Amino acid sequence: MIITRPKSVDDILTMLDQFPDANICVVGCGICARKAETGGEPQVRKMVEALKCRGVDVLDGVMVKHACSASSWESLAEENPAIDNADIVLVMSCGAGVSLLGRISDKPVLSALDTTSLGGAFTNETLEALCGMCGECNVGMFAGLCPKSSCPKSQMNGPCGGLDDGKCEVGERDCIWVKIYETLEARGLLSLLDEIRQPVSHNRRL
Repeated sequence: MIITRPKSVDDILTMLDQFPDANICVVGCGICARKAETGGEPQVRKMVEALKCRGVDVLDGVMVKHACSASSWESLAEENPAIDNADIVLVMSCGAGVSLLGRISDKPVLSALDTTSLGGAFTNETLEALCGMCGECNVGMFAGLCPKSSCPKSQMNGPCGGLDDGKCEVGERDCIWVKIYETLEARGLLSLLDEIRQPVSHNRRL
């Protein structure tokens, strides 16, 4: 599940200023953004109303099953004519959805959301930063708690000197390394931390 957060209406209006007198269609995504409650039906309706109140010519707000997967632009347009009739498509999905629609369309496709991480959903909770998509997965050695995605410094061999009473020096978050240690200790698997690991190789993502 790809985690997204909404841009402010002011930020969206700043993008739209580049296209004066254009009308738009707001498009929500029925998979990740809907689950994350950033691009489902209620959020699309709210965005449409917010933009209309600010004077934007909005043709419609529609949902697609998944913005990151489409057989053709024509098939999307057949199901949702407003997408094809609009001068601009404003997409409430992750960057992958915006990128795909921007590639197969012949019109500007703008993002209404910012993509922040690869996460998941557990019961009613959205879990962020479960995976950093590093190209070298060894999260199993850390009790399912990825230090590459959850530590701001991607520390691979324990916490940095900024740890303070279990808290990370960046923001209000708990230090992932404290969680890793406590979880492995509870499972009797602290020996998994004996190996000295190499720093993250960003070349593996290429």
